[in-house]
Parts: sequence; C-alpha cells; structure tokens
Amino acid sequence: MAINHSHSKPTSIAECEHRFTYPADITILKSLREGIPAMKECKDYEPDIIDSLMIIITELMTNAIKHGSANLADAKVSLGIHFHFPRISCIIEDNGPGFERTTVPDPTLPEYIHRDHGRGIFITEQLAKEVIYEHENNTMRILVTLEQH
Repeated sequence: MAINHSHSKPTSIAECEHRFTYPADITILKSLREGIPAMKECKDYEPDIIDSLMIIITELMTNAIKHGSANLADAKVSLGIHFHFPRISCIIEDNGPGFERTTVPDPTLPEYIHRDHGRGIFITEQLAKEVIYEHENNTMRILVTLEQH
C-alpha cells in the first residue's frame, strides 16, 4: 500500500496531484462520482472518508455551477484533490462573484428549515475538518480538509 505521509496542505489547485477543469454543466457530476472513488489513493482510506469526500465535492461543485458560474459565458469550474494520509484536501474554484460565508443562513434555524436549498455549505462544514473560503481576483476558492480518524 503506497501511502503519502506528507502533511502539507495545498493552497491552490496547481499544488494538487489530481486537477480537473470542466464546463460549468451539472452533467459533469456523474463522471466525478464515478471517477474519484476509482482513484488508486482512495483505497488507502476508510470508506466513510471517501463517502464524505464525494458528498462534499458533489455539494460544492453543484454550488459552483449553479451559483458561481450562473450567467457567465463559457464558465468553467475547477477541482483539485490532494491525498496526504491521513488527510485529503480538495479545492473547488469558479470565476463567479463569490460570497461571504457569514451571509449564508444556517439551514437548521426554524425560519430556514423548509427551504429546498442552502444546505451544501452546512453539510460540507459538518463533514470536513476544516473549510476555508477565499475570494480574490474574480475567483471563488473553497479549500476543504478531511481527516481519517
């Protein structure tokens, strides 16, 4: 079993060993859901952390496509994944207007509980060890770290 014991965390997609850029089209999610669990590094992790990774990627890529890339001609979304046992880092980027995390309401509050959207960020934060939101130079970047216990 080849395990990368490096504990460095990437700060950009260029630093990730797996990098993908796609048209901002929701149909890309199917290929992600099939391709990522097949990566050889996934076999070094417990199924629960890979399940969490897939949920996070699905939620954040959906947000990047639906919100970050809305109304942008030829919009693209990017994903980087970096395996550094026992951690996994992923970075999602879009060229949208960005957002401030503090403006996203808590979906567990009574006034938001019945909304049919607004749970992706909350779910990500519950599953991840760390989530960092950055917006600069017309790029929204979300850096997520998971850790196997």
